[in-house]
Amino acid sequence: MEKLILHLGVHKTATTHFQSRFWNSREKLAKKEVSYLGLNETRAFFTSQIGAKKKEIKAEAKLFVKAAKCGLISDENILGGTDKPKGTSAYKDAEGRLGQFLDLVGVDRIETHVTIRDPEAYLISRYCEYLRHYPYLNIGEYFDEMFVRDFSWVPLIEIIKKVTSSEPVVTTFESIFENEEEYLKKVTGVDLEFEPASVSHSVKRSKISQEAYDILSLVAEHYPGHMVRKVLDTIDRNRQLSKSSPLKPFSKSLSEHLKERYEKDKEVLGLA
Repeated sequence: MEKLILHLGVHKTATTHFQSRFWNSREKLAKKEVSYLGLNETRAFFTSQIGAKKKEIKAEAKLFVKAAKCGLISDENILGGTDKPKGTSAYKDAEGRLGQFLDLVGVDRIETHVTIRDPEAYLISRYCEYLRHYPYLNIGEYFDEMFVRDFSWVPLIEIIKKVTSSEPVVTTFESIFENEEEYLKKVTGVDLEFEPASVSHSVKRSKISQEAYDILSLVAEHYPGHMVRKVLDTIDRNRQLSKSSPLKPFSKSLSEHLKERYEKDKEVLGLA
């Protein structure tokens, strides 16, 4: 492989939506000599091997690396999951995980793409995603080991720069949908008419409402932990009939502080 385009997410920045568009456009991309490795294959071939004591690189993974002129991989889990955050970073093991991934792929020329968003919206969405995959924690317990007030995207970008030895392409979440086609062109490096994303609740799911959170908390109080995920899956698949209230766990002052931090991050990263 001459070049790897690595789309790292982060979580809750429409990554699943764009993975769907990449996948649905894979034949068009192939004609432009860009080989997209689907998310299931990426996780089976590479992401699942991160941290494994005995790494088993499948023949199909080696073939992809060898055969593709320009490879495109998109997986937000390379940086880490949406498990309980600690310290000031949302991805406490990002450096080690990304380094292991690059060792597995073994490509020298890498172009990395990362999307950042308003910290408050990101952290709340991240918690909502946590509930879909992990044992229930209330939102206070989820953040009680994280210094939310000191959250910044800059250290993560610096880690990516250090590990890849290249400047990552950083995009703000709020700018993506101003011109979605232009964003796809920027990531892939090719100009074509991309196919739309598939219609699926997994592609469209987002933050839960305050009412949904209250229901999940009640379920967690009276039923086994796995029931919370089942109830949330049902909520994700159905429209709320009552008026929806946004989930807002942070104080007004903290919310304003996080917005100020985000503006400073964008200035530092040249995105203001």
